[in-house]
Amino acid sequence: MKIQIQHILAQGVALAYRKEAREFPVLKQLEDEGQCQFTDPIVIELAAVAERDLVSVSGHFGTTVQLDCSRCLETFPLLMQRRFTLRFSREIPADLHAGRSEEVELTADAIGLVYFKGEEIDLKTAMQEQVVLALPLKPLCREDCKGLCPHCGTDLNVATCACGGATASNPFAVLKNRSWPSR
Repeated sequence: MKIQIQHILAQGVALAYRKEAREFPVLKQLEDEGQCQFTDPIVIELAAVAERDLVSVSGHFGTTVQLDCSRCLETFPLLMQRRFTLRFSREIPADLHAGRSEEVELTADAIGLVYFKGEEIDLKTAMQEQVVLALPLKPLCREDCKGLCPHCGTDLNVATCACGGATASNPFAVLKNRSWPSR
């Protein structure tokens, strides 16, 4: 997944990739740890355009991943699709410092750049990062998932539990009737 700088024409270059998730180290680690399972290859389509000292890469990817619902623990498929735009540079562009008398240290993150060396851009790390960013922090099988009963563990999406919706004991309930000194 590399772009040769000399192959980026004035109008840009279009590229397409179809990669297995296990080809990306972090995605392989996620699968090995059981956090998710990629069931389809990752399909990536992108366009690279030279912009002065920068290379702009925009595109999208799609794949299907099996996740465990954070409420009911059921495994469900999630179709992930994401658009992205990345800017690559060999160094911080000179015009960012124009008009400033004091020294300013700019990081790649602060200005949204990904640095590269040499005459090619390796997209593997950047694409891996885009897939990880698209994974939900709290996966839900559906938006209205009722989850599990905190007492008996019944999946409330498929059955009503024998607990009848009793509320869990609150360790702070003892504080409810306590009188507090006034200030």
